[in-house]
This record gives sequence, structure tokens and C-alpha cells, in this order.
Amino acid sequence: GWWQQRGYQQEYQETFRREQADILYAAPEEDARRSINQDTYPESVQAQDMQPTVTSFQASPPIAPLTSAVLDEQKLASAVLMESGCALLDDTTDYIIEIRLNRPNGVGMLTGLWLRRFDFGHDITICGLNAESNAWEKVLAESTLHYAAFKLALQLVKRSGAVPESKLVRFRDLVSSLSSKPADQIIVPEVGMAAARALKLDEFCVTVDRIIGLNLLPDNRHQILGTEIAEVCRQHDFALQADGAFHLLDKRGHTLFSLSSMDSVSFQYHTLGQNGVSGVTLLLDVPLTEQPVQHFDQMVEVAKKMAKQFKASIVDDHRKTLGEDSLVLIREQIITIESKMTHGNIVPGSAQARRLFS
Repeated sequence: GWWQQRGYQQEYQETFRREQADILYAAPEEDARRSINQDTYPESVQAQDMQPTVTSFQASPPIAPLTSAVLDEQKLASAVLMESGCALLDDTTDYIIEIRLNRPNGVGMLTGLWLRRFDFGHDITICGLNAESNAWEKVLAESTLHYAAFKLALQLVKRSGAVPESKLVRFRDLVSSLSSKPADQIIVPEVGMAAARALKLDEFCVTVDRIIGLNLLPDNRHQILGTEIAEVCRQHDFALQADGAFHLLDKRGHTLFSLSSMDSVSFQYHTLGQNGVSGVTLLLDVPLTEQPVQHFDQMVEVAKKMAKQFKASIVDDHRKTLGEDSLVLIREQIITIESKMTHGNIVPGSAQARRLFS
């Protein structure tokens, strides 16, 4: 009863189609797929922090050593670049059609796809081989560049499930009609095999999709004012986001865990002083969180501190106190999920994981 998965997922409006077994009472299923390509990132380029050029006859000063802060910024910039590019496209996660052009062309030839890109229910990524730089890059509808080839990818899986084969067929037919020049080469994968891969990947994702909740219920059942919640969240570096919950964010702006109302009431700045709630819930979305075990430990510590501030107890969804044994059991199950995802080559919190569990 500690993890009411379906309730949390409905609150997030990101639930899978299938029912999921409670992880505390059912052993995780065997991996449905272990052939997903590794989601890796190259080491960031170690750019040097150069001093301004000296124009006098003095010798140039030595290059300043790289500080940890500079290195962190470089790694962050490299990760953002990878996430915004085409490096994540792979046959195991996307249905990819490639058009190799006889002569470089602009994005005008893709107009039919731009107009219908929302018809498939899953994300479409368009990448082009820049005719000047000879590098693959994400293509924008307003681009004025010319490309020697295009990769048009329909994502196979997201949190609501696998893409239906019928939509793969429609996507194939639409993309195949984009080029009317016989000299152009179109590489079209077999739809049935892509649909089978989508189902296997979806089955794997279902087995690891968990959201952990720790409820804080006031001991005397008093209401907690929104202003009090906002002040406590500020002390712990949470920020109120557009979804009506307070989020603790990492350096890239990704949520580590969040705090929402047990009453399903959205927090808004202009109403914080008007209403109270019966309790709050700290939530950790395991697949979307880097190092989920470490951040679960952090969430538990925050929950204990907040419990003192709110004069509350940490309880499950049956409003029974969660003791240390229960927390240890939850932690062990997160270890299992993290290990399973890692062996499946979808690292929790990675850009690929955020695509598949969006």
C-alpha cells in the first residue's frame, strides 16, 4: 500500500495503458528486451580558459587551470548539446526513414510532414545532413539551409504506450510521398518489424515505470496553509512550477523530486494564502531521475525535515506510518529498477529515458 502507482500516474496524467503490479508485493518481471542500444554520451571537450591576449612585450601569462565549476559547466553544455541533437535516434526506439537526395534541397520538400506531424500521437524528429558542414542536425521548419539527406523518425514508445502499426503505415506512406525525384534514394524499414520492436520496448518500460510517493500528514490533522508550504519549500530550494507543484531541480532544470497536495489541489502563487491542504506528497519519478537511489535517499531526508516543520508524520496512502523498515524496502526496489534499466541500456534520467517516459 505504500506506492499507489495508478493514483500517482493519473495525477501526472502520464499513465500507461496497462495495469501495473505493486512493486512492493510482486517481483519485477523478466526483462522483455535487452538489446536496446546504449544511450551514451561522449566526454565533453576540455576547452581551455584562456587569458586575454597581451599586446606588450611581456610574456603571455600561463593558461589558468580548469576549476571544477568550469568543468561542470562544460559537461552541462555538452549534455545539453547531445540532448538537442539527433544522437538519440536509433532503430530500437524510433521508426526511421532516410531520404538521400541527388542534389541538396531545402526544408520546403517536407511541408506535407510539417502540416501533419501531430497526426501520429508520438513525437516526430526530423534531422538533416547539412550540405555545408556535412553534419547531422535537427531541422527546423523555418530553416533556410540546404541538406543532402534527411532522417525522419517516429518515436515508437512513450508513456501512454507503443505506436500502433496502423500509424507506422501512415507515417511510411506520407514520408515516401515527399520526394518525387526518381534519383533520390529512400530507405524504408519494414513496418511489421518496427511494430514488434515497439511492443517489446513498451513491455520493458512498463516493468520499470514507477513513481514513489511519501505523504506528510499533520499529526493533529490540521490544514497546512499554502503560504507555510511555500516557505518550507523555499528553504529546501523547491520552486513552484506551471503544473501546480513545487519541484527540486537539477542544474539542467530537470526535476529530481516534487511536492504536491494530497488533496489534488494545484498550488498557485495568487491563492497560496487563501487555502490550506490536509497534507502534502513528495514524489520521485524513478525512470526520469538520474541516480534514483541517491535521490530517493535525499527525498527521505527532506521528508523527515519537512515532517518536523509541518508537525507531521510520513505515511503511506492508507495513512499508516512509514517506518525505517518500509523505507529500506522501497529503496531496495528502486535499486532493482535502476539495475534493470541499466542492463536494458536505458539509464534512468538520461535523455533517452525522458523521451520514452514522456
